[in-house]
Amino acid sequence: MNRRAFSLPELILVLLILAFAGMLIIPSAGSNATAKADAAARMLRSDIEFAQVQTIANPQNPVVLVLADAGDGWWLADSDDPDTPIDRGESGEPYRMTLGEGRGAVAAGVDIEVQQLPGRILQFDTLGGLEGLAIDPRYHLRCEDAQVQLNVR
Repeated sequence: MNRRAFSLPELILVLLILAFAGMLIIPSAGSNATAKADAAARMLRSDIEFAQVQTIANPQNPVVLVLADAGDGWWLADSDDPDTPIDRGESGEPYRMTLGEGRGAVAAGVDIEVQQLPGRILQFDTLGGLEGLAIDPRYHLRCEDAQVQLNVR
C-alpha cells in the first residue's frame, strides 16, 4: 500500500510550526524608529537615575546630567564643572553618551529636546528631588516618525 498524502496530524503540525515562525518574524518587521527612540529613552533614564543616586550617596559632590546642545547625547558631570564629563569608574573614559556611537549605536538617528529645564542641566538635591528651577522637565526623543517622552519628577 503506497501512501501519497499527508495525514491530518502531520498537516496540523506543519501549520503550527509555520504559525510559530510567523509570530517570531512579524514583530521584527515593525518600526525600527520606535525601537531606537525607546532604547535612547531607556539609556537616558538609566543615566538620570545614576546621577540621582550618586548625588544622594555623595551630597557634597552632586552629579548633574547635561544635555548636549546638538540634541544628540548627554554627559554626567560634577555640578561645579558641568562642561567636563566625570570619569566612568575603572575604565577612566568620560561619562558621555553620543547617540549613534559606542553604547549609543542602537539609537542612531534619535534627536533629543528638553522642555522646562533651564540651561539643559538636570540636578538633584541631597534627598533626590529636583534642584533649582527645573519644574517637571520633559525629554522628547524623536527618530523619524516615532517619538518617546520621558518625564522627570
